[in-house]
Amino acid sequence: MSATGTAAPSGPMLSRRALVGATLAMPATAILASATARAEPSKPAMKVRRLLWAGILVEVGDVAVFIDAVPPETNEPAPTDLFDTTKGQRFAIVTHYHGDHFDHDLVQQKLGANGTLIAPREAAMFMDLRSLKVQTAETWQPVFLPRNGADIVAWPVPAVDGFGAPQSSWILDGAGRRIFHGGDTQWHGNFTAIGRAYGPFDAAFLPINGARQNVGRFVDAGIPAVLTPEQAAIAAEQLRAKLIVPIHYGGNDPPSYLEIDHPLERLQASATARRLPVKTLTTGEILTL
Repeated sequence: MSATGTAAPSGPMLSRRALVGATLAMPATAILASATARAEPSKPAMKVRRLLWAGILVEVGDVAVFIDAVPPETNEPAPTDLFDTTKGQRFAIVTHYHGDHFDHDLVQQKLGANGTLIAPREAAMFMDLRSLKVQTAETWQPVFLPRNGADIVAWPVPAVDGFGAPQSSWILDGAGRRIFHGGDTQWHGNFTAIGRAYGPFDAAFLPINGARQNVGRFVDAGIPAVLTPEQAAIAAEQLRAKLIVPIHYGGNDPPSYLEIDHPLERLQASATARRLPVKTLTTGEILTL
């Protein structure tokens, strides 16, 4: 019992004055760390999943963007959940209309009734757009995904197709990260301009197989229609990319489609000489930026 006849508390208790004194005695760094931990929510991330051939799936917040998504060929191994996403707002971007970069049925299936296909204006006129909601895009002009939220901002930028088809490469920006997707462009003079205007990039997804085609009206003249590994490394340097992720390789069907020998090894050697890291993703593997 206390002198006033009331029961004393069973456990230790600090007065307000003692509590303030104890707080003041705490190191300032500890107080700051505690406040920061309470104030800062977890930072959003950009997740990029390697699909097939040149395809990737980019996810930020509740937005999913398929780029150059195509289904597996007959007997081509692929995870059954490769194209699955839980994101509610879905978009598909294409670099051009060739069948190894755009598949109408897969895009329609993955977008559902509410998703939107984003296509370069000049390429859209050659594409099968039945039952698809389409937004065309102009070179250098931003596209907001979604329009009212802009979790991701995309820009089509110049590219050169080895067979004369209209083509764009794409920049995607979201969650404080920025990537470049090259489609299957060959070498051109705009890499430096893109790097200066939009770089640096956290990652550049670049074609590397230096393909040549010898079928129909396309007669192989020995000139690569797609970036070679060495050209891809130089392009990444001009883009000011922090990381190279190779795409568009691993398909060789002579004499009609000719891929250069050892594209991954040649890319690694050229990138190492320029002190650029390379990350090779397996099908279905996710890169978190």
